[in-house]
Amino acid sequence: MMHFLFTKTPLAYFVASFWRDEAFSYLMAKLPLHTLLWSTAQDANPPLYYLLLKVWMGFFGSSEIAIRSLSLIFFWATLYVVFLILNDVFKLSERKSMAYLLLFIINPLLHYYAFEARMYSMMAFFATLLFYAIMKKNYRLYAYTALFALFTHYFLILVIAFQVLFALLWFTKTEKKQLLLPLLKVSVWYIPWIIVLLFARPPVGQSFWILTSNLKELPLLPAIIFTGYEKGTWVIYNYLPHLSFVVIGIIAVGIYFHVFHQKKRYVLLLLGWALGIPLFIFVLSFWKPVFLPRYLIFATVGLLILLMVSIEGIKNRNIRIGAIALLVIFSFIFATAQVLLRVKAPLKNTFNSIKQQMLKTDVVYVTNEYDFHPAQYYLPSRKVYIYKKTYEELPWFVGKVLIDKGSFRTSLPIYPERAFIVNDKTYTIRSSR
Repeated sequence: MMHFLFTKTPLAYFVASFWRDEAFSYLMAKLPLHTLLWSTAQDANPPLYYLLLKVWMGFFGSSEIAIRSLSLIFFWATLYVVFLILNDVFKLSERKSMAYLLLFIINPLLHYYAFEARMYSMMAFFATLLFYAIMKKNYRLYAYTALFALFTHYFLILVIAFQVLFALLWFTKTEKKQLLLPLLKVSVWYIPWIIVLLFARPPVGQSFWILTSNLKELPLLPAIIFTGYEKGTWVIYNYLPHLSFVVIGIIAVGIYFHVFHQKKRYVLLLLGWALGIPLFIFVLSFWKPVFLPRYLIFATVGLLILLMVSIEGIKNRNIRIGAIALLVIFSFIFATAQVLLRVKAPLKNTFNSIKQQMLKTDVVYVTNEYDFHPAQYYLPSRKVYIYKKTYEELPWFVGKVLIDKGSFRTSLPIYPERAFIVNDKTYTIRSSR
């Protein structure tokens, strides 16, 4: 039973080997405070997640499960805020709101990153809290949440920009003042970070690995946001058009009922949250490719809430049940495929095998720079190098900010020193004589 749970269900992500980004999170959180802040300023993400992870590791240790648990906490916190939105804003009963949370729990994108040692679950939480605060007109909560959001992920700037634009268009003069004044006051605390960024010069204009947008993918946008489908990561594509059709159909009914009968402002806010911001980023990615579902995890939360609210607008009980059933079925299909197909390389086994054979004088060479940070995580007291590559040829997005120029080797060590050369999931032991 336990073997099934940790191999064939999303719990498999909890015990899987760290991949590069997760090992990078650990290595960043290990740094002294001043080095951590400067390194994150030189990279692509703000420092709040790494700072929290540093504290978290101080209490709970640095195992894979311990480190990933921080994201799981934010996942459950996001669910709580979703419950508040359904129950407190849209006035669904507690029982119905709790039942709808099942769709969030089984959503493939949300539960995948609930077990990932990255800031994406934390990002989803702060974005959801921002929308809850603006819906409840709790502008002090909104302002402080916005500050935390800005220190979590730069994409959340787009969320705040959309909300401010929405307020300018739809709020009364008094409401605009109540929202913008606290936001301007707390934004002063972000100015020092902007100054640090100006000196650090993060890789804003440099090349990235994300592909440009394709017009053929536009009709699939709702399904991509719903599932977190990423090209080239796992193979299940055929269901996307059908899922998009279902999602658009449900939303269309919800818009008709709510916009023309009640809650017009809230539904328009949800539309921007769920589809407006992703559409903007999708269009932007024709010029600057930045469209990646994990960066839009907050939109998945918004889309699910929009679907729940839309379903509540359907008067026919059988149609409501059918719509929910379709969403559950699609979620299950993609979640199951993801568990089986989107498998992280078992690097832990490789490095544990190496650790058992290494002598004190031995070193580790990785032929792929993506394995460098995992090797440092699993072999913390060993010397790890990148083999037959140079510092200059590495792109910044492989975690280059934590790779120094002395971490490269072009020749084998002289016997009796040996090099464990890691190539994918296998390794050989070599030395020169």
